[in-house]
Amino acid sequence: MKIKNRLPIATISLLLLSLTLSLSACTPAVKAREETMMEAHAKTITPERRAAIMARIEKEARGISTGSGAPNKAFVFFDPHCSYCSDLWRATQSVENQVDFVWVPVSVFGEESAAMGAVILESANPAGIMSANEESMRLSENPLAITSVPTEAALSTVESNTALMHALDPAAPIQSVPLMYYRSAKGQVEVISGALDAGALKSALKLE
Repeated sequence: MKIKNRLPIATISLLLLSLTLSLSACTPAVKAREETMMEAHAKTITPERRAAIMARIEKEARGISTGSGAPNKAFVFFDPHCSYCSDLWRATQSVENQVDFVWVPVSVFGEESAAMGAVILESANPAGIMSANEESMRLSENPLAITSVPTEAALSTVESNTALMHALDPAAPIQSVPLMYYRSAKGQVEVISGALDAGALKSALKLE
């Protein structure tokens, strides 16, 4: 007797792959598709291309520094409404004495994300506001309520950061966060996409 409406094995495999790829990054739409783009970006670009992209990020990205001025440098593209970005934020606390982190706000979830990013950028205590926002995300999965109107200049900065992130690799447009570009003290550039726990992050950054 034949069993009707049974999914082909190939289809089941694709569904499982899509589910796996959706578990470590925030996207505004279909997670599996964007995660595939990120993996292509992180794994296929040459060391020379990575170095060139890192140089561009250092020149054009605008964010807040939360590190100790260590020779290891990391730029993290994040959305204030992204729970995976919040997870990565907490993981980085364990290596802040070894890495100088710059958090670059972008908007992949729309106007409210852009507004929160702008508020963080122009705050008198940007690291403090960001920390409070990420703690709110951890506790309630909701960002801080915005109590001030961000300036057009700050909103424009978030827009520029977002455009920069999308343009880093034309062959694989990046639209998922968090996305980290890391340059070690020895000059090696790594691309890390998605959230990692503290142990995995330390391993990815090749830290003692």
